[in-house]
Amino acid sequence: MKIKDRAKPKTPPVEPGVYIAICIGVVDLGEQYSEKFKNYANKVKFIWELAGETIEVDGEQKPRQLSKEFTFSISKKGSLRAFLGSWNGKEYGDEEFGEVDLFDQIGKACQLQVVLNETGEYANVANLMPLPRGVAAPATNTKPIRWDMESWDDAAFGELPEWIQEQIKKSTQYQKEHAPADSIQVTAPSAAAPVQGNAGTGGAPF
Repeated sequence: MKIKDRAKPKTPPVEPGVYIAICIGVVDLGEQYSEKFKNYANKVKFIWELAGETIEVDGEQKPRQLSKEFTFSISKKGSLRAFLGSWNGKEYGDEEFGEVDLFDQIGKACQLQVVLNETGEYANVANLMPLPRGVAAPATNTKPIRWDMESWDDAAFGELPEWIQEQIKKSTQYQKEHAPADSIQVTAPSAAAPVQGNAGTGGAPF
């Protein structure tokens, strides 16, 4: 039995370049810990479907998707503000940006600039631009993904893709309010009684 025959093959990354895409999901990830910055911050994930790009999953062709996370911030220096400004083709004022509803981005098309990481194993969204004038937005049959941590619903949570559920479960909100609270009592085993075997045989009893 060889490891390579059992190990699940890696999904090849999307080739670097510019893709037309449509936003099919906005997910409030809650307060997440950053290993890079050693702190907690509220995060949001955008998910896009790449027009015309598919990948085989369990023998079935499915749309190719990419995602990107941002920290919730209204700061002019924050990457979320610059990202949405580029996407929506406008420069937001402080008060106006604070009123933006991120769920309104679902269904909006754009162009994504995709690059590979240093090892070439993963594709990352480096930049976003609106569609060129006159270019029609792509259509999709994918069910939109919307998740708000402040409007928790067990049924809706159960319908989220498993990989998103696992990320949400790492949030401080989930750990405080929704993680199983029942403690498990573990009783240490008592010392085993001497085994009465057949004298002189050294064998175990039947």
